[in-house]
This record gives sequence, C-alpha cells and structure tokens, in this order.
Amino acid sequence: QQVTINDKNKIVFGVSYRESDVDSNYIPYGQNIQINNYKNNVDNISLFINDNWEFAPSWTLNAGVRYDDHSEAGDDTTLSFGINKKFDNNSHLYFNWSEVFKAPTLDDLYYNSYTEYLGTKYYMYGNTNLKPETGDTWTIGYSTTVDNKTNIGINYFESNLENAISWEYINSNDQQAKNIAEQEKRGLELTFNHKLNDHMELEASYTY
Repeated sequence: QQVTINDKNKIVFGVSYRESDVDSNYIPYGQNIQINNYKNNVDNISLFINDNWEFAPSWTLNAGVRYDDHSEAGDDTTLSFGINKKFDNNSHLYFNWSEVFKAPTLDDLYYNSYTEYLGTKYYMYGNTNLKPETGDTWTIGYSTTVDNKTNIGINYFESNLENAISWEYINSNDQQAKNIAEQEKRGLELTFNHKLNDHMELEASYTY
C-alpha cells in the first residue's frame, strides 16, 4: 500500500506471507534404506514500511524498517537507509546501507543428494541446525547516461555477516551446509548498457 504525503514524500507499507512444504528424501543406489527423510512446513511472515522523501532539490532519502518471523530461523527487525544525489537528468550518486536477516533456504536445511562415481559415493545434504545470516551491507555507486542509448555504472560494496551459510566439505567426499562464524566481503562492479535499437540491447558487467 502506498500513501502519498505530498509530491515529495511517499510511504509504502505492507505485509507478505510465504509458505513452503518440504518432502525431501533419497534412497541411495542399490540400497534399501532411506536417509534424511524430511516432511515439514516452513513459513515466513514479513511486515515492512519504507519512506521515500525528496528532502531537498536533487536529494532523495529512502529509509525503511522490516520485521520477519520465520518458522525455522526465528524473528528479527532490520533497518535500511539510502540516499541519492541527482546531478542532472542523466547522472546520480547513491549510497545504500541495510541490516541483514537471511533465513536458510530449504536446500540449506533439507537438501539430499547422492551420486556414485568410479565406485566412490558422494553425498550432499542440508543442515536443520543452521542459524540465520545476520549483519549489515553497504554500497556506494555512480551511474550516468552518456547519451540517449548508453548507460555506465560503477559501485563499491562491502558486507559483514555472522553465521554466513556455506557448503563445506566435512570429509574428502561429502558436503554439508554450515554456518561460518564471520564473513567479510568487499568488491567492485562495473556495468554497461547500450541500446542498439528499439528491440535489442547490449549489456556487459564486470565484478571483482
């Protein structure tokens, strides 16, 4: 739902609900046994509100708050903040920061996979004891339109997470989803978009 305070301030709020059923099981080749048989129901309800406010000429502020309640990962409230500086109709500078609450995916929790290659068995399986990823991330970037057909962008990003989820080898053959105590990530992204004609566009990007 959107509420227009005035022509420079708009508030968006809402609620979302998602439910997923899990029926995950696997019978290894040639064996009459079943491993990690899961039948479960996973749901998440979210409440959110976001304010988009042009507080000065060419300056826009975005601020929001979100509440998530996940049946497996628990609940948390996260904040987000962004500011955008518009230099002209063709270029702008932006900064975004947000807190992170990311529940494990169904694959992270319940995945089962079994293969056999040259007589060796390989397993991949989820972990029902996973914790949600938490932390914060921020991005600063610049985008400009060179002409009516070409857009170029550059941004730098960093994230700092606790309990980041990663698939790790627990021995030489088997992998399982696990929480990493801390994870720091930073990088740079370049994007290029060129409109060839009314029906075709060329896009390219590079991320380090």
